[in-house]
Amino acid sequence: MSSRLILLMLILWGFNSGKQVHAQSPVFLGEDLVFYLSDSLCVMRGVYHFLNPAETRVKTRLFYPFPVSDSLPFPDKVEVLSLDTGTHPLLLGSQNGVSFILEIEPLEESSFQVEYWQVAEHHIFEYILTSTQEWGRALEWASYEIHVPDHLRLEYCSLAVDTSWVEIEKTVYSIYRESYLPKQDFELRWGSIK
Repeated sequence: MSSRLILLMLILWGFNSGKQVHAQSPVFLGEDLVFYLSDSLCVMRGVYHFLNPAETRVKTRLFYPFPVSDSLPFPDKVEVLSLDTGTHPLLLGSQNGVSFILEIEPLEESSFQVEYWQVAEHHIFEYILTSTQEWGRALEWASYEIHVPDHLRLEYCSLAVDTSWVEIEKTVYSIYRESYLPKQDFELRWGSIK
């Protein structure tokens, strides 16, 4: 090896020794989710809020999982919308979810909306909450609403409901958490009023 190459390698090693390089990730701040139940379908419409605490732009691929089983097939419709730009990012699908690119400018917040329609013929719906643990911190807030039309009734909710109210032709159940790190996924069961 030439002495110049060795010297260059030593200089580069000297600059990098003792320094740890971390990939910058956004901070998942909170989520506002609304579930619309019907006879054989659940529509989920959610807004997710992120923060880039770094002084450099962050660009990362997010994976959005779905519970897929015999009773809950892959959603019929999946749509993602950046609320900052009004654009729909390109979605890459897998057997149990979709992924897309999230870009956030330095020291900025970013929000996006996800809507999906999932067949729930057995009146059971699941939503994956525990993937939040992969972010390594609790959400600052999580807000969930469940809209149930008058001809149906909510039979089970895996999270304790904080309040409910009646609107025209439906009942709305509300759940709100702060400093929330889910330990279980969200499950809903409903039935017909006889």
